[in-house]
Amino acid sequence: MELKLGVMPVLKGAGAADPAATARFVRLLEDLGCESVWAVEHVVVPDDYTSPYPYDTSGRMSLGADDDIPDPLHWLTFAAAHTSTLRLGTAMLILPEHHPVDLAKRLATVDVLSGGRLLAGVGVGWLREEYAAVGVPFEERGARADEYLAAMHALWTGSPATFHGRFVSFDAVHSKPRPVNGTVPIHVGGHSRAAVRRAARFGAGWYPLGVHGDAFTTLLDQLRAECRAVGRDPAEVEITMRAPGSRAELETLRSQGVARVVIRADADDPVGVRDKVRRYQREVMKA
Repeated sequence: MELKLGVMPVLKGAGAADPAATARFVRLLEDLGCESVWAVEHVVVPDDYTSPYPYDTSGRMSLGADDDIPDPLHWLTFAAAHTSTLRLGTAMLILPEHHPVDLAKRLATVDVLSGGRLLAGVGVGWLREEYAAVGVPFEERGARADEYLAAMHALWTGSPATFHGRFVSFDAVHSKPRPVNGTVPIHVGGHSRAAVRRAARFGAGWYPLGVHGDAFTTLLDQLRAECRAVGRDPAEVEITMRAPGSRAELETLRSQGVARVVIRADADDPVGVRDKVRRYQREVMKA
């Protein structure tokens, strides 16, 4: 299986939403043969927070008050207009912070305008203070994520669509345009057992964050069991991982069924992007 290569721009300081730099960056990725580009989301960044960041031993994320974090769907729509084959991923939309009726329309619109290139990575997040800012109870995030995914699927496939849940309810409504392939591919992000269950139930893909080695193997076994429990072939769930640094590590991931790896690169440094992508393709991905 040929592994796909995705790239996530490094966000630092002002300029992540600079139109010229963004257009140059995504065109370069496409020219280099990259399969996808991935945009992160934080609606707000608190000036201070006590929530522990789970992907660094410091408990603090690298993003701060001086860093631009553009809306990922708007950023990807702009990227779509400057490319023709590059897939457009979110890693991750913080799903419970968005109303699903509105989000279903936004996702479908980006998917249609890009010719079916959207990969909707969704997660439940970790930043309690951000949830407070948008008025969504942090403790409900898992239940809301499951229900929101079911509600969006109903909107994309029902004609008309009806859904009644704990958090959202609608009767006989139409949401157009419809996604190009009938539904937007959902890539569930997360490293918990709940995320694995969500990926098995709703996901076209799974993007485990911050796990590797034995921890990943354990979660992968759980994913396969959850898929079998709901009558799915585990091979239907495309797995995306943070790119490892060596050929041996990459071969291990390939043998475990990983379909895509993602590296990070500085969009403000086109020479550095070109060198980093080509070096990774040459030294890690190729024999």
